[in-house]
Amino acid sequence: MEHVRVDAVVVGSGFGGAAAAARLAQAGLSVVVLERGRRWKPGDFPRDVGKLEDDWLWGKDQGLYDIRWLDRMASVQAAGWGGGSLVYANVFARPPREVFDSWPDGYDRDALDPYYDVAAHMLRVRPVGTDPLTGQVPARTVAMEGAASRLHRPAGTVRPLLAVTFADHPGPPRAGECTFVGECMFGCNEGAKNSVDRNYLSIAEEHGAEARTLCEVDRIAPSALGYEVGYLDRAAGRRGLVQARAVFLAAGAVGTTELLLRNRDVLRTLPDLSPALGRGFSGNGDFLAFVSRPRSELSPQRGPTITTTTIVDCHIGKEKVWFQVQDGAYPAQLSELVRSLNPLRRPARARNPRARRRPEGSRSRGTMALLMMGRDTADGVLTLDHNGEARVAWRNRPNAPLYRAEMRAARQAARQLGGRVRFLPSWVFLRTGVTVHNLGGAPMGDDPCSSVIDRSGQVHGYPRLYVVDGAGIPASTGVNPSATITAVAERRVEAAIRELTGDETWRAPERAHAARAAVPEDEAMLAVQQWRHVHRHSYDPSPRPVVFREVLSGEVELVESGSTSARALRLRLAVELPDSGVPVGEPAPVASVTGVLDLGDARAEVRGDLTLFPRARGDGLYMRYDLSYTDGRRCHGRITGTKAATRGRRSLLRDLTTLSVSIEHSEGGASATGTGAVRISLPGVVALACSVRGGGRDHLAAAMAVARFGSYFVLTALRRARSFEDRGPKRQRSRCPCSGCAGSARSCGRAHGPA
Repeated sequence: MEHVRVDAVVVGSGFGGAAAAARLAQAGLSVVVLERGRRWKPGDFPRDVGKLEDDWLWGKDQGLYDIRWLDRMASVQAAGWGGGSLVYANVFARPPREVFDSWPDGYDRDALDPYYDVAAHMLRVRPVGTDPLTGQVPARTVAMEGAASRLHRPAGTVRPLLAVTFADHPGPPRAGECTFVGECMFGCNEGAKNSVDRNYLSIAEEHGAEARTLCEVDRIAPSALGYEVGYLDRAAGRRGLVQARAVFLAAGAVGTTELLLRNRDVLRTLPDLSPALGRGFSGNGDFLAFVSRPRSELSPQRGPTITTTTIVDCHIGKEKVWFQVQDGAYPAQLSELVRSLNPLRRPARARNPRARRRPEGSRSRGTMALLMMGRDTADGVLTLDHNGEARVAWRNRPNAPLYRAEMRAARQAARQLGGRVRFLPSWVFLRTGVTVHNLGGAPMGDDPCSSVIDRSGQVHGYPRLYVVDGAGIPASTGVNPSATITAVAERRVEAAIRELTGDETWRAPERAHAARAAVPEDEAMLAVQQWRHVHRHSYDPSPRPVVFREVLSGEVELVESGSTSARALRLRLAVELPDSGVPVGEPAPVASVTGVLDLGDARAEVRGDLTLFPRARGDGLYMRYDLSYTDGRRCHGRITGTKAATRGRRSLLRDLTTLSVSIEHSEGGASATGTGAVRISLPGVVALACSVRGGGRDHLAAAMAVARFGSYFVLTALRRARSFEDRGPKRQRSRCPCSGCAGSARSCGRAHGPA
């Protein structure tokens, strides 16, 4: 076993670890950085989507991505020299001032802004540039800005600062400049991303810091010198030990918390760690959606991953809150990564390995991602399972209003873009969220019983053991958190260096050159506040939801391996329309659908969307259903259905109660497709009408929501039916054959024989 003595050990090389390594080395301290991942250089990052499970994932071959299923939440993080900066979406964002109200004293925007400025200087941030192919900003940038302006609600859209090197000259980009291929989340093979291995970590190594990659830390124990840090050197196949005066933990929110939990509860080398360890975990309100088949040509692959940020105002209960929506590139690699998060596709891939190599490029070319984040409750608890692996106790219910608001915004944005919205399979089928912005686990405060670290980032009871990554962020930021993690690390390491060196005036050398950076997010928040003020008399931010239930029964014909069989189909659905305040004739916000499906002897849980009056043309389409179902074991599938006009107003009731369906069904490994129709019976129509309930601040608001929805539904249906009639062929009245009769055969009272 190799033994080394240094002044400081840094565990992890992401934003917090890189900042710590650079500043400690600049201060003249001897530093070792231990990183579990490998070095990645431009050109090394994988691109073959057919080898996702072989080359990409950490669990398979020390790949780039580490996807952790933490029971009630999935976490996506990176492994490599540079940590999450290798695969993040480049955004440098500062939270609004109100976010820091719940932080300990001394942590506010005014105190942190100088550290944000130096981080912005180090990462060389700027807004999106122009596409070298077109000389213009990406098409989806303009489309998102237009869509946000048509939401008719408080929203401010800006182009955020990005840690990307854009070309400042006409013509093709030079080496190291952005080529707008939209693959930022998979490592930049062009060298245009200003990830921390190209600035902070480069400075650290220039000043003598020793980098040890493929070295995974698993043990921390106090020693006479300070601490001894044990690790597994995967490259050499042996263990190593470093003794240091100080240790800086930066393995990510999950990694750092997991490491501390193991050393407290399993190895018992840090037995006095606070009982609050693991608490305060947050997914930063992350929510991911996709817009497929948008009406306009968005070229979603062109550009960096994110080019716009829209701050959206919403109302949760009686509280005004906000969250942000960002456009996202959707390259083939992201499409395959999303497919890997589909719980229903994993068994299929196991049965058919060739399915892994199915090309996804054509699927992704017509899809754009929407990345949303907000201020969740940050009350998750990380613990260890029986294998010593991290898991999180996370409650969706307290965060449901935020998730619903984000889903509603995604649907509205998709409607403005003329596309259809889709959500992650893990959410649709399992209600398991996915976060790429893990925060918390080591709460900050003065009381060792309710916090793990003090305001300097030092662990209670363990002097010179610091947390400098997302684990030490005390609440969700509501924006991309990398800038905050870096700024907080800069501040904590500055204080630690002053204590270690005795130099009370030490500062990062770059502080002298860091100018005050722009803050686009502040401009967006100001736009929201101005919108509220201008529309203060006419805008009611409270949602006006409506819920109802319907039961549809009928039959479908399933075709399996060339044979056809009829099966009874029964759908018992609960529909929640997020807002009833829609102008007559306009498409309604997409409603969420839950319920139960009975298909023959199979019973499954149903989730999906219902779009009321989805298009404004005279095609007679009243409703569109997009449903998924699963019993969690053998049976799963999808149903798409429409209610459409057949004869206009004369058949309105029948058309509104008849759903024509197409079904893709899998059961016991066998797949079938089919079509059919299900209907609402007359007693079912009465039951549906009686089930309508409105939401609002009080009973009057609820009643008004029902009345508003009823008026909207009836008048829009009549208008859609009339439009259908106007577009169809003109019908001629059958003339009465009676001599001198001016009426029609139907209106004439005489008995007529054949003409």
